[in-house]
Amino acid sequence: MPKNRQDQLQYALFDFYKNPVAKVSLELVFSIIAIIFFAIFAIKPTLLTMSELVKEIQDKKLLDDQLAQKVASLNTAQSQYQKFSSQFYLLNQSIPKTADLMQSLKIVEKLASENGLVVQGITISAVPDETNAATADKAKRELITFNIDVAGDYLKIRQFIEDIMDSRRMMLIDQVNFSMGTNRYQKNLTAIVRVNLPYYKNQ
Repeated sequence: MPKNRQDQLQYALFDFYKNPVAKVSLELVFSIIAIIFFAIFAIKPTLLTMSELVKEIQDKKLLDDQLAQKVASLNTAQSQYQKFSSQFYLLNQSIPKTADLMQSLKIVEKLASENGLVVQGITISAVPDETNAATADKAKRELITFNIDVAGDYLKIRQFIEDIMDSRRMMLIDQVNFSMGTNRYQKNLTAIVRVNLPYYKNQ
């Protein structure tokens, strides 16, 4: 038998470790430590990879939804294009790919004649290049200006200006200057109408 308290304690520990329960407890502790080790150094990267894969799947699903919306929009746009394609020539008549100055002047002179006005003169800021039609990928919007000097009464001049603005060929009235003129027989109201013609040209 042990003689003192320290010997008793050592004897008790020795006797405990000889017991199978103590061995099992140590194995359990080592197993738990091993599980924690693998959880930290082995399972964690796997979980991170799985998390990244889940996020990537969600991103691709969102992208797929966006692409589906774009495809639907393109289908709608194509159907609308086919529906109105026969009327696209109106766009070219409204804002042509060249200044088409002579045709515009003919329209203005015709409107003046229909309203009973006398065209006293036309002045043009510059003569545009009519040789090269603008292409879609290089088109740039430009303006060319001309002044038309007409004589007649106020209501006819007013109607003339409204007809210009309602013309299929887009014409922008920039300024109207009125003055009183005279001819051999009577006084006439004259107006100088400044017209801007938008058109497209190559850059």
